[in-house]
Amino acid sequence: MRKIFFAIVMALMSVVASAHVYVYVIDTTGSPTNVRNAPSGKIVQTLSGGDGYVVELLGVKNGWWRIDSEVDIYGDNEGLLKLQGSATGYWIHGSLLSFGIAGDPTGCLRSKPSAKAKPVKIPDSTELQFRPVAISGKWVKAVTTDGKATGWVHSDRICYNPLTTCP
Repeated sequence: MRKIFFAIVMALMSVVASAHVYVYVIDTTGSPTNVRNAPSGKIVQTLSGGDGYVVELLGVKNGWWRIDSEVDIYGDNEGLLKLQGSATGYWIHGSLLSFGIAGDPTGCLRSKPSAKAKPVKIPDSTELQFRPVAISGKWVKAVTTDGKATGWVHSDRICYNPLTTCP
């Protein structure tokens, strides 16, 4: 009984400790973006290429991100899209997700998920857009879209609005 209680407490603590992480969908293929019922699973919905979308990340598995069923639409058709068609969650490939850094990016990328960790140098010629790779509490492991820098960024520094720079 104590083991079950301990497991429940630990599960609740992990939910409380995790951050809400939002990113935007950036699909340059010219085709609608597929939302699936599992990693590499059945397509249950598509996101049209003419709109912009912001999704909340819930977890990652083999490069596929589980996203919340409510998707924010920005641009001409601004609003909220409720995904439907899956009893097992909604998944999108990580190569289609991106975010920027709010404020000055200098020193925001860390070698480990800790403010005390060594800063990761971002080369001057590096594209300052990032793809999420992993989540640990309120930290997101990210790689620049050009692959020149990888590190951990605190979720408070994530800018998920591709139409503007965040303060």
